[in-house]
Amino acid sequence: MSALLAIALLAPAPGGDIGCIESRLGAAAMARIGDGVVRAAETGGDPAGALDADRDALIAAREACRREKGWSPAVAQVAISYTQARATRIGAEKALAADGIDRARLDAAYGALAVSDRQGMVAKVTPAGLAAIQAASPSPRGRRHAMLYFAALAGIEFYPAAFAGE
Repeated sequence: MSALLAIALLAPAPGGDIGCIESRLGAAAMARIGDGVVRAAETGGDPAGALDADRDALIAAREACRREKGWSPAVAQVAISYTQARATRIGAEKALAADGIDRARLDAAYGALAVSDRQGMVAKVTPAGLAAIQAASPSPRGRRHAMLYFAALAGIEFYPAAFAGE
């Protein structure tokens, strides 16, 4: 994994801009959202439903950040997507630990993917990403968790550029 990628993935969310929503939600809400995304993936449910438990807080945080930062609706949506990626990472990390999957190995596999493959994982799994996910675990459950983790890492890596470009 490149040093720049490692810094981007391991650094805390930026406090001033794209991380505004996360900082207003707090750790407990982020963990609930992340756990809900994992549950949805395990049951075939809608990951967006994971936001339901904290929907009012999420809407309030988004609106407060929009007013405070002067965000457009498009910028606010990118910040919401980034926040969901951060929450998904939290839930996926717990699930991977329960599965006994080595996260360091997954981080290395993600970092070894071409930038286009990593970026593509924001929307859907690329063939190279799928191969890395399949190598992560023999079980469908472990592969689902690895896929969530990769998608979360892609969002964390690439949404800030989209946020800055809006």
